Amino acid sequence: MSPRRILLMSGWVVLTSISSSSIFIACSYTYQTPPPGGTAPVTRAPAPAPAYRATPEEARQQLLAMGFQFTEQDFLRAAKLGRADAVELFLQAGMSPHVADAEGRTALIWAARLGYLPVVQKLLQAGADVKARDRDGWTALIGAAWAGYAPIVAELIRAGSDVNARDKFGNTPLIHAANLGRTEVVQTLIAAGADVNAANARGETALRLATRNGYASIVQMLKAAGAR
Repeated sequence: MSPRRILLMSGWVVLTSISSSSIFIACSYTYQTPPPGGTAPVTRAPAPAPAYRATPEEARQQLLAMGFQFTEQDFLRAAKLGRADAVELFLQAGMSPHVADAEGRTALIWAARLGYLPVVQKLLQAGADVKARDRDGWTALIGAAWAGYAPIVAELIRAGSDVNARDKFGNTPLIHAANLGRTEVVQTLIAAGADVNAANARGETALRLATRNGYASIVQMLKAAGAR
């Protein structure tokens, strides 16, 4: 007896017997056509492995290896140096994110003013107070706006910072940004609803300062937003 041949054709099984008669039987398998230029998508991606979190003692030992003591002063120093890895270890070791120096500047205020977005993000995740002020009335948002760090300004706004906070001279983040020609920051603040007609203690508005300093694009943005 000749062996039977089995052929798979478009979801059907073809069985050819000795007598050359054929039987067609529907198969139960299915085939998923991959998208053009790629493979079929995975139905469910594997869950990511949980990030390792050091114990407080392990975190303190790692900080020592980096040259940091577990002190408030060194915590602020890590923030001022932009050391996001060290800041994370300080937080894991139990440091409060609200620590401030003698001038009232918190780690968040320092990181925002110096442009360290990863540090800002870690501090915000740890619950750092976005409304904290130093002795000059500066918040983290005022510092970031003054320095021109638009991504940090946006991050702080998303975290609930007051876009119309005033320093001790009545300057808002928008007034600082317009005075220094921080175009992208001005745009971000206007989009977030900053008061374009706010004036400082001298009666100076963002529009007046931008006009005086020759920042035509900022003047145009402010006027389009209703500044007068």
